[in-house]
Amino acid sequence: MKWLAALLLGAIVGFLVPMIFGGEAGFWLHAWTKVGTIRPLVGSPGLLFSIPLALGSAFIFRLFFNWHSG
Repeated sequence: MKWLAALLLGAIVGFLVPMIFGGEAGFWLHAWTKVGTIRPLVGSPGLLFSIPLALGSAFIFRLFFNWHSG
């Protein structure tokens, strides 16, 4: 897997997981998971992006798919 594809999948995970766990109203911003979480659009009522989750999942995707294809 190329880095670009892994980063794209990581970005999708970085947006989806905070939204699944309630967004701003959920526990995501009230626990340790708020570290590295940003609001990419200031006027958006609930859109969150977790930078550590996106980068970590991209790294894991790349490791897993490179191991799996080899």
